[in-house]
Amino acid sequence: MATDSDRRGGRPLEGPRLVVGLGLALIAASAVVGALVGYALAAWRGLEAVTVLEITFVVSPTMGALYAGVAVGVFLVTLAFVFASIAHLEDGD
Repeated sequence: MATDSDRRGGRPLEGPRLVVGLGLALIAASAVVGALVGYALAAWRGLEAVTVLEITFVVSPTMGALYAGVAVGVFLVTLAFVFASIAHLEDGD
């Protein structure tokens, strides 16, 4: 009888692999939500463009997905950097 670890090729989904996998899943989910919001704004509200700090963005599902994915990705990378820095400082003592 094959176990779960045998089915995955002997590589358990633990530690750093789990964190990276969850992070990528969160980025993908936020991109999907961003695409839905971009579609809803364009279809239901009739928005064609939005201006933020004198920069004009086209309202579309693609731009919504890109904005959401990049925003969440940058936040998660920054958070990981902070946690890694704190762990490094704690190990130095």
